[in-house]
Amino acid sequence: MLSFIPRQTLRVARTCQIQSVGNFRYYSSSSNDDSNNKTGSGNDAESSAILDIISGDASSANSTRSGSSGSDNSLKRDMILDTLSRATERQQKLVSQQSSLLSKFGSSGRALMGEPQTCTHNLHIHASMNNTILTLTDSHGDPITTQSAGSAGFKKSARSGPEAGYQAMAKLVEKVEEKNVQIQTLHVLMKGFGPGRDSAFKAIRAMTTWDIKRISDTTPIPFNGCRPPKPRRL
Repeated sequence: MLSFIPRQTLRVARTCQIQSVGNFRYYSSSSNDDSNNKTGSGNDAESSAILDIISGDASSANSTRSGSSGSDNSLKRDMILDTLSRATERQQKLVSQQSSLLSKFGSSGRALMGEPQTCTHNLHIHASMNNTILTLTDSHGDPITTQSAGSAGFKKSARSGPEAGYQAMAKLVEKVEEKNVQIQTLHVLMKGFGPGRDSAFKAIRAMTTWDIKRISDTTPIPFNGCRPPKPRRL
């Protein structure tokens, strides 16, 4: 933007302070040493003239800067004003885009990832290799009713099958209807990878009209934890 400024003008002072013109910035030099004030008086006058040009005061720039014509100052002032106007348009366009995104996705921006919703009830599905245990709780975690494949009538190895998980969920739905529990929104939490995991979830979709808002997997995964049991010898 200020490529036409002489290098000696920017080297007058030891420190460069950033001064703002509206929403934009330009470099101005300042010096506190007496030697610099004595030797660099011409450069200081030139830098002040440039600052006057940027601020729009062309008359003072013509009086302080030596060896410069009015046409040169006006040309430079037009170039600076043109650059500033372009930068202003660019910034306004960027601000309008940001405001449109904020209005679309909300001020917090959490709609991009989906804001977590608080559900009225939680359904815990613990699907192990030997059984499927279902527990319905309220929003505070207090249990309302529970059901398992064993209490549904399946014995021994039959408790681990997918049919056992389906029937256990059917029994749980009957208990909920008997207690007249009004389930508005439901959060399903699954734990384990047993055979009754998917069948229990399918039973919810087939036998109820509960509004499932969230589905979570709470299966614990060890990070080099305990030593696993030795493999079976067949």
